[in-house]
Order: sequence, then structure tokens, then C-alpha cells
Amino acid sequence: MKELWSLKTSTKNYPIDEKIWIGEDGELLEIQSPFDKKFLFYTDHHYQGLWKFRQQIPVFDVKNIVSFGEGSTPVVKEKWNDQEVSLKLEFLFPTGSYKDRGATVLLSKIKELGIEKIVEDSSGNAGCAIAAYAAKAGIEAEIYVSSQASPAKIKQMKGYGAHVIEIEGTREDVAEAAKKAATKTYYASHSYNPFFFEGTKTFAYEVWEQCKDMPEEIIFPVGNGTLIIGAYIGFSELVSAGLLKEIPRLSIAQAQNCPSLSKDVGLNFQPTVAEGIGVKNPVRKNLIHQIQRLTKGNYYTVNEEDILKEHQSLHRKGYFVELTSAVATAAIPKTSSKKVLVPLTGHGLKNL
Repeated sequence: MKELWSLKTSTKNYPIDEKIWIGEDGELLEIQSPFDKKFLFYTDHHYQGLWKFRQQIPVFDVKNIVSFGEGSTPVVKEKWNDQEVSLKLEFLFPTGSYKDRGATVLLSKIKELGIEKIVEDSSGNAGCAIAAYAAKAGIEAEIYVSSQASPAKIKQMKGYGAHVIEIEGTREDVAEAAKKAATKTYYASHSYNPFFFEGTKTFAYEVWEQCKDMPEEIIFPVGNGTLIIGAYIGFSELVSAGLLKEIPRLSIAQAQNCPSLSKDVGLNFQPTVAEGIGVKNPVRKNLIHQIQRLTKGNYYTVNEEDILKEHQSLHRKGYFVELTSAVATAAIPKTSSKKVLVPLTGHGLKNL
């Protein structure tokens, strides 16, 4: 089955075990999976959490799996302004965010490739996840962050033993510094590296498994789009398997201050309290737009006042999450869908 997998760009194919994170011509890589046609969907119940889906993940030797038992986050029903919604509690991961989905697969693959040092850039949560799984794998991690990033998240990364490099300037300056370092060191990027999405796609598997009545629409808080992209891949595989009739509408929620996926041109970007999605130019912007279009998803923006108000409302309901999660739940009143699911993406302790 291994030979059915490959790394690909729009013009070229590479072996699945080649130690690359981008194509020779600078094109973004994707994973070519063997699931283009109807396939048998396996679950391996010798493993807990998301690794029970390991047959659908391109890590081929179980000895290389780097895991804390992550995944299988609960789905709970709630009332939102008289509307029933489902919340998937993605903040209940070992490092406090859904980014662990991508980190467990990416670091497992990095271990399988025999790589001993990695570089990553992050506003916080991805860096924490990469640092934790690198520590468990015994892999040296160098994480580039903005000097304005959450002190709690920087402290968390350092606690795992990562070498944290703080960069003065914008989020884009941080990314450029990391990409420069990645000319000599493998780039474990949550945006560029396609193995990260092989982890976040398990979100879709779990929604399909947990929801007897599938949601019509899923609203994601979107910065670089790692969860919405992974969800699209996972749901597409389920449709190919004949296990799902159609993909739910995959919708985007962004802060009004940083509407990087808006179709309007010349917008002024400002800082947002939802720092986890404060991304001016998402690397896979075109793909995110394509996903929204293909699934007939919606696009919502939420102002800073409503984000803060919704954040407090979530806390009063017992969900101690970070501000980014509030962007998605604040968009719920804007939808006409009757069956809505929202992932609560990061733990509130990261915002203290």
C-alpha cells in the first residue's frame, strides 16, 4: 500500500519518503493518497485517539508513531440564541489546541524519515504542539515566534525544551526568518508541510463517527486554515469511500480586523485579540477559497467587540477557551443552517 502514496505538486510527483517540504520549483506539496476511488475504511482499535485511523495515515512503521493518545475529542450539544449547535472540544488536547492533530502525524513522519532537527514558525499553538511532539520523539526543535506572541505560549514551548527564537516585526517577518533557516534544516511547518494536514484530516473522521446526524455546516476560525484544509481532505476521503454522501458546508470565520480571505482588495489589516488567526497572507489561501466554494461554505467576519463579548459568554457556559474560538461561535447567529458544528480550537489557559 505504501507505493500508492506520493508527494505531489500541480506539475510533479515525488516519493512519499523524500525529505522535502516544498517542490523543486517552489510549488506547494500535497499528499496523493490511495483513496481517489472507493476504498475500505479501516479502524485499528489497538490504538486510542486519532491513531486508530492509522491505516489512512502515511506513517508506515508503528514504531515511529509519536503520540500522547490525542484525539477523539467530545462533541456536545448546546443552545445558542435558541439555536441548537454542536461543539467539538478541540481544546482538550495534550498541548491545549487542535494543532496536536497535525503535530503527532508530522513528527511521526519526521521520525520515520530519520530527521534529527527541525525548524518551525508559529504565533503560538502550532509551535507548542511541534515542540511537545519533538520532545517526545527526541528531535531537536527550533521555533521562530514574534516577540509579540503570547508569553504563556512562548513559556510552554521553552518548557518542552525547544530553542525559541523571537523575531521583531510582523508575522510575515517571522515566517521569512523560518524559511531562511529551512534552507538548511527540515521545515516542520504547519502551513507548508503536507504531513500536518494528514493529522488534521482526522477531525473529519471523528465528526463522521460521532455525529449520527451530520452537520449541514461547520464554521471554522481561519488563519492559515490548517483545520479547514484537513477537514476537507478527510471528508473527501469519506465520500470516496462511499461512507458519506456529501461534504458539509465548510465555512470561514475571521476577525474583521484581519480579513485575509475577504474578496475585497486593499483592506487595512490591524491587530486582533484573536491572535491565533491574525495571519495577513495565508500560504494556502487559494486552496481555502477553493474549499469554501466547492462545499458552498459561507464567509463571516466578527468585530473585536463581539469577539470579546462572545469569549466571555463561552466562559459563562463553562468553556474556558482562547479568543480565537470565540470568532467561530460569534458567527453562529449569522448562519441560516439548522445543524451547525463549531470546533473550539484552543484552551483559555493560553491567553492568561
